[in-house]
This record gives sequence, C-alpha cells and structure tokens, in this order.
Amino acid sequence: YMGTGEGWFNGDAIRGLGVWKSTDGGTTFSQLASTNNGTFYYCQKIAVTDNGTVLVATRDGGIQRSTDGGASFTKVLGFGASASTDRAADIEIAANDDIYVTMGIFDTDGIYKSTDDGASWTKLTGGGIATGRRIEIACAPSNEDRLIALFHSTANSDVSDIQRSDDGGTTWTNLTVPAAFGMTNFTRGQAWYDLIAAF
Repeated sequence: YMGTGEGWFNGDAIRGLGVWKSTDGGTTFSQLASTNNGTFYYCQKIAVTDNGTVLVATRDGGIQRSTDGGASFTKVLGFGASASTDRAADIEIAANDDIYVTMGIFDTDGIYKSTDDGASWTKLTGGGIATGRRIEIACAPSNEDRLIALFHSTANSDVSDIQRSDDGGTTWTNLTVPAAFGMTNFTRGQAWYDLIAAF
C-alpha cells in the first residue's frame, strides 16, 4: 500500500490521488477506487496490522480503516468519531499489536490507542502527557510498552517536548529537547513539517 499527497500545509504541497496497492511485490500499483475522493487527497501514514487491517492517517478524513484489502474504508477516529479533529498525523503499531495514532496538524488534539485492531480508540490523557499541534510517535520494536513522542509546540514552530513512556502510554517522562545546527532547537522552526520519530 502506498499513500499519496503531502498534507502539512506547506505552500508547495502536491495533492495526492488516494491509496495505491501492489499485489506483485511493488512491481506495479493500482489505485484503490475506494480512495479516489477528497478524503484521501492527503495520506500522511499507512499501517497494516498482522490481521491485514489497513489503517490510513488522512489529513481531512481522520483515521480510515479497511478490513477488505482496501475495497472499502470506514472512518474510525476523527471529528464526530471520538476525536476533535479529522487531521491525523501518524500511526504506529507496537510489538504487542497495540496501535497508536496522533491527531492534530495545526490542531491540538493528542495521542490515541487501540487494542482491538483499530476498531475503537482511547485518548491518552494522563501521566503528564504533553500537547502539541502535531505529534510524531515511535514504538520500540524490542519493548512493546516503550514509546517516544515528539510534540510540535502550540506556541511556535519548534518541538516543545520529547517524551518517553515505558508503560504503553499511561505515564510519560520528559526528555531533553536537543539543540543542533547552531540553533536552540533541533527542528530549526520546522517542527510543523520535517519531523519524524523512530527507534
């Protein structure tokens, strides 16, 4: 599966053409007809669970879920579906198959968790968790409970917080936001755009 479109609101962003699928190891791709619409113009992230469920983080349609190989999709998280915005930024799957998504692109929402293959979601709200207008998250492959999250500040264009959770998002510890490139913040005022988290 391949998502298209760049939905960070940069001036030179190109609108996408939905989700494309390959059944021959990436030699050829075909557009999924179910995604040939405005909901899928900007696909920020795609993840496929061990059960074959396809999850797409879209900028304008929240988290979209398919259980039939992309023939059809249903919004399972977004405005009117347990979240305050349709702007989804990231999806990550932990080693124990828990799924984490982040909601908010120039909107402040938060991190959500699913333990049932993406069918339902719970917002992580306690344990000192920070807020941000965009959040990137990563799951440690060697530890199913360890997460790292980077938060785009609600006050400026830098990263305001980097946090780690060692209990699946119940509690969070603040880490030092590094300086780099001769500047006080490693994102150089670009946290809204070029930001990623990975183990």
